[in-house]
Amino acid sequence: MAATRGAVDWPTIADRLRLAGGVMSQREGHAVAAHFGSAATELAICVKRVGLAVRSDLGALEIAGPEPWLAHFLEESLGGRAPATGEAVPTARSWCCRVAPDRAIVIGPWSAAARWAGIVRHAVVTGAAVDCTDRSDSATALTLVGPRAARLLDDAGLEPDLPVGGVRESWFAGSSALLLRETADRFLLVLDADYAVDAWQELFDVGRALGLSMVGAEALERLAAAPGRIF
Repeated sequence: MAATRGAVDWPTIADRLRLAGGVMSQREGHAVAAHFGSAATELAICVKRVGLAVRSDLGALEIAGPEPWLAHFLEESLGGRAPATGEAVPTARSWCCRVAPDRAIVIGPWSAAARWAGIVRHAVVTGAAVDCTDRSDSATALTLVGPRAARLLDDAGLEPDLPVGGVRESWFAGSSALLLRETADRFLLVLDADYAVDAWQELFDVGRALGLSMVGAEALERLAAAPGRIF
C-alpha cells in the first residue's frame, strides 16, 4: 500500500527503523532490523522491561468461508486442532488465529504464508468453499515483549486481558488491529501497514515511562530459543 496520505509524504516504518539505528539483515528475502546496537542489551530489555520489534519477517494470510466449510478446512489443515473464535493455534512457526466464525488469519514467516496459500488453493480445487487473501504487503506486525508489555497495551487501550493463545480484533491508531497473546509476556499486534508508523508512535508515547525500547530479530531469536518460548 502507498506510504503517502494526500500530498504529504509520511515516513514508512522502514524509515523509522533506520532512524532508530536499526542494523538491517535479510530473512527469507525481506529486510528486517537485526539489532539496534547490541542484541544482548535488547534481550535484557525483553526480560526486564518491554521491547518493541517490527516483524517485517512475518507475512499474513486471511482465510474466509462459511462457518462449516472454514471449520472443516481448519480441522483438516491443523490435524483436528481447529481454533474456536477468539483462539489461535500455533503451527509450524506460525499462528492460525480464528477471528470470526467465518474468518481466520494465519501469521508466520513469509514462506509459511505462501505454504498456507497453496493449501487453500488445493482445498478450493477439491471443492471447499473457502478462499484466501494475502495481506503480507498490506499489513504490519509488531511484537511487544517483556514483563511490562501487558501494562503498556492496557495503557494504550488495547485490552490485553487475553489468555495465552487468545486473539481479539479492535481499533488502534486509526486502523483495525488484531492482538494475539503469544505467551504471558509476549503479544503480537497486526494492523494496516499504512498506519504502522502511527501505531509505532502511539506505543512509544504511552510506553516511554515504562522503558519501552526497540529490539531486533536477533534478540527475539535468542528469546525464542529459551524453553517454552514461541517464535
